[in-house]
Amino acid sequence: MEKAYRNISYLFVAVLILVFLAFFKTYFGLFPTFTGTTTLVHVHAVTILLWFAMLIGQPILIRRKQVALHRAIGKVSYGLVPVMVICFLLMARQHQLRGKDLVLFVYNTFDISLFVLFYIPAIVYKRQPAYHARFMVMTVLPFLGATIGRLPSFPIPGAVLGLLIIIGLLVYERFTRRVYKPYLISLITFVGLLIGCVSILSVGARVLHTLWNACFGG
Repeated sequence: MEKAYRNISYLFVAVLILVFLAFFKTYFGLFPTFTGTTTLVHVHAVTILLWFAMLIGQPILIRRKQVALHRAIGKVSYGLVPVMVICFLLMARQHQLRGKDLVLFVYNTFDISLFVLFYIPAIVYKRQPAYHARFMVMTVLPFLGATIGRLPSFPIPGAVLGLLIIIGLLVYERFTRRVYKPYLISLITFVGLLIGCVSILSVGARVLHTLWNACFGG
């Protein structure tokens, strides 16, 4: 593994800690009874925790030269990610049917789309470790929005922090003559989706209501 990415697990641990803090009041702090928590919420939480376990563990396996185990665990994501996406969609539906929130609807669409668009190239380039690793790093960014949105004292909005992380990694890679194209692609994807969401939010309530009705049958 490249020296610069040997300790990338610490980034994933840091984001996981933020997730724990953000959802402590509404989920983790309810342990062990989890009063009022639905099965869907549990499945949603477990799949996310499994994803972070993979993000944290996979670089460690590579560092220890356990490539076969790394690949075997990587194949588990082929089943895990579809379940994660389905849970994301069902959770979004649950929230929207409980009370229509057009802004949250757009934000959820952004995060889900971003996760899928980062995961797909990570798998496409699974035989090119440099590209694969960088796209996998990007899959942690979609979790920042919902997480930081629940931490009112956090000084930087999730989207801004995600953008800063991509730009920082891109600049680092570009000026150290390393592999920067995955981050360039990620930056274009991130900004393109963000512009699309902002545009949708600015076109007016009528279009958003139409999109909401198409998704939730209202």
